[in-house]
Amino acid sequence: MARCFRTGGLAAPNKGAFYRSREEGLVIKEPGGRLRVGLIWPGPYETGMASLGFLAVYALLNNNPKVAAERFFQPKPGEKVLSIETQSPLGAFDLLGASLTLENDYWIFLEILAVGRINPERAARLKDPLVFAGGVGVWANPWPIVPFADLILAGEAEEQWPIILSHYLDPYFSQETKESQLKILEAKVPGALAPGLWPNEVLQGLVPLAKPVRPAILGWPPNDNLPAVSPILTPHTEFGYRRLVEISRGCPHGCRFCLAGVLYRPSRPWPLASVLKALGFAGSPTGDPTGTSTQTNREPVGLVSPAVADHPEIESILESLLAAGREVSVSSLRLSALTQSLAQRLMAGGAKGLAVAPEAGTARLRAVINKALTEGEILEACGFLASAGIRRLKLYFMLGLPLETDEDLLGVALLAGKIRQNLKAGSFAPRLVVSAANFCPKPQTPFEGVGLLTEAELYRKGELLKKNLTKVGGIEVRLDPPIWSLVQSLLARGGHQSGDLVRSLREFQGRVRPALKKYLALTGVKAGKNTLPPVLTEPWPEDKYKPWRIIDVAAGADFLAQEERLAKEARMSPPCPTSGFCGRCEACATRRNKDTQS
Repeated sequence: MARCFRTGGLAAPNKGAFYRSREEGLVIKEPGGRLRVGLIWPGPYETGMASLGFLAVYALLNNNPKVAAERFFQPKPGEKVLSIETQSPLGAFDLLGASLTLENDYWIFLEILAVGRINPERAARLKDPLVFAGGVGVWANPWPIVPFADLILAGEAEEQWPIILSHYLDPYFSQETKESQLKILEAKVPGALAPGLWPNEVLQGLVPLAKPVRPAILGWPPNDNLPAVSPILTPHTEFGYRRLVEISRGCPHGCRFCLAGVLYRPSRPWPLASVLKALGFAGSPTGDPTGTSTQTNREPVGLVSPAVADHPEIESILESLLAAGREVSVSSLRLSALTQSLAQRLMAGGAKGLAVAPEAGTARLRAVINKALTEGEILEACGFLASAGIRRLKLYFMLGLPLETDEDLLGVALLAGKIRQNLKAGSFAPRLVVSAANFCPKPQTPFEGVGLLTEAELYRKGELLKKNLTKVGGIEVRLDPPIWSLVQSLLARGGHQSGDLVRSLREFQGRVRPALKKYLALTGVKAGKNTLPPVLTEPWPEDKYKPWRIIDVAAGADFLAQEERLAKEARMSPPCPTSGFCGRCEACATRRNKDTQS
């Protein structure tokens, strides 16, 4: 007998019907006479429905009565690729759009296209719908997806999709050839790249693109726009029936390994009134916290931001939600911004656990990465959480950071031990989890030129960390596999040949070791015992062109170089202001221009 899909078995004859029956807020449109857009999430339903960015684009499209957007997710082996809403195939849509956040998404994206009978290779597609790709991954470096996407979108979707729709809804646009449509979109949509129009010399990596592309940036303040809110609720995510809402965009702190602190500059908190309005509150026009919620079911709320506690009105947001009887959870929390009052409000809002990120075990290494946290601040904040009754605390650290020593790794164990002692002083004995992700140099960040560590060195560091955390006792330890981190780094900074690595990963269904071996053989690079040759473990040469400079990020290359110099000196830089213009990077000037134009 076939096993039930709910338990992860093999039989799922009607996956769309299964999920639809449990969704709240779903509206299915009749496709006739509407522009049909298929949105692809390169992963299972459970992760896609937890992505506010993916859901925000879905809502943006369906808010237009002339558009019918439907969702596609990674199928299980043997399943067909059909939309959740109407069980339609990919080929039934006018255009397809994929949200690609992580490097592992790329090969899954190709697999979804292939299983859905759309040729993954851009050059081989004739009558198929145009395929668009956006998301943080391709925003930072489009090259790994260049052979597969007709249009690549770098930047914030709110500035791009309304323009795309305006063209597609023009009856004359549909009469144009695909090449003409792409020329129009590349010229009119900010942050758009149409690689099929590029000269062969560019595609082969012989010459750079004539002019780098500046990503689309949402103007601020965003006129009548409201923060993104999840339009559909489902129990089949880690959040359950919880309404997610974005409370700020970007992070003010600029950790030097992090993409969010660069791509989304400047930091932009949504006003209290906008957050409450997006969640269905009625009250004074200014969003006075004394307003009441129009939601009668008291649905729980999840606050989404790279830096929730840094929102200048976070206390008022929590006060309003708790007064309306809403449970509240947060996506992440910066320890230096945590107060006793904020900790108590979060626990009162129903939060059982939180995730925080000290990132490094010593003050010196935190200065290198620009993580402005003292040990005292970390321990004090954990004390606040303990006294507020936290049940589970997850600590994020990075392994293999630039200038890291074994002493820094020992510092992680010492810090975790002190945090554990602080938590024991609370009313409960909370569960403590230490998660150490391997550092991967990301393009468009101050650490973009750092050489890769070998698999053997990453493994050694991980074992050293685990051994010392085990000595502390009472701590669950989670480490990333080193081999995948190397592949992730190669894709993150890949050039014109990186599409071959994506193809190889798809061929081996995500098994990284054989995929990496084949890719290195294709590129003529011989790997040694430690997987990677010296040419990949050395810093990026200063005179070598960085292929990801095809994207001209808003912060500017000079800012990245300045931050790199400060890192080598273990010096920190100030955070991005939540208002005004500090002038440290070019992003503020970009925002000022947008405001002036509006």
